[in-house]
Amino acid sequence: MDSVLVGITLGGLYGLVALAFVLTFQTTRTLNFALGEFITAGGFAFLAAVALDLPAWLAVVIAVLVIGLLGMVTERIVVRPFNSGPHDIRWFLTTAGLSLIMLDLLRNSEGSGTRALNGIGVEGFTSIAGTKVSSQFLLILALAIGVTLALTWFTQRTTLGTIFRAVAEDRETASLMGLSPGLVALGAYAIAMSIAAAAGIMYSAEVGLSIGTGQGLLVAGFAAAILGGLDSIPGAMVGGLAYGVSTVVATDWLGTAVGGVIGLVVTVLVLAVRPQGLLGRVVMEKV
Repeated sequence: MDSVLVGITLGGLYGLVALAFVLTFQTTRTLNFALGEFITAGGFAFLAAVALDLPAWLAVVIAVLVIGLLGMVTERIVVRPFNSGPHDIRWFLTTAGLSLIMLDLLRNSEGSGTRALNGIGVEGFTSIAGTKVSSQFLLILALAIGVTLALTWFTQRTTLGTIFRAVAEDRETASLMGLSPGLVALGAYAIAMSIAAAAGIMYSAEVGLSIGTGQGLLVAGFAAAILGGLDSIPGAMVGGLAYGVSTVVATDWLGTAVGGVIGLVVTVLVLAVRPQGLLGRVVMEKV
């Protein structure tokens, strides 16, 4: 039971990262493989804002907005020119290249040390059913659930959300109806990278920030997105929780060496049965 509760709280973090992957895939059928660096950049943007003597909460807002704008620039310059259709995967190479560039820039400008993020963390532990879990990770879990519910409401209940779903369903038809897939892509990347930045800030407030912070979450978040279904917003959260619980439980029972890869094994097994993921849809294409 202890491992399950810890895995659930950790799964909220993975779910946030998975949401960033899902949002871009839904609307553009692309994935930003520089997402790990965006997570890290969110933390450093927060530190830069704090250095201006801004309140911590305002620094978070500014950092999230700045990284969101960087996401829009990335979509327009790094992704869109290399995404001419469903069979064009050059964006994979350009985003992977962007990851290397950003990592090098962060290393040269920030160094390899670990920095503390103060003013936004919740210290100590909370007891749940006799198990002590990190209060900060509980806050991240609450944030992940809140973002998931907000995005689900946005896509299902608002006019703009309907436009997002229309573009995700059929870009060509949506374009013929006067909608702009390009603007939707910009918005999706802005929201996705903002979520990644928020995840990086909140996580770093607990464990510290270094240039490798995002890389540690990239694989887990990507696996969680695939596990839950790359076209499902609720699936990102479900995948994150499943990945977190399976990894922590396996680590507790079998040790770190085995537990670290069990989440990936579970992902592969689920995909063998449901290639679309736990909550994903089977997409039928006309040929």
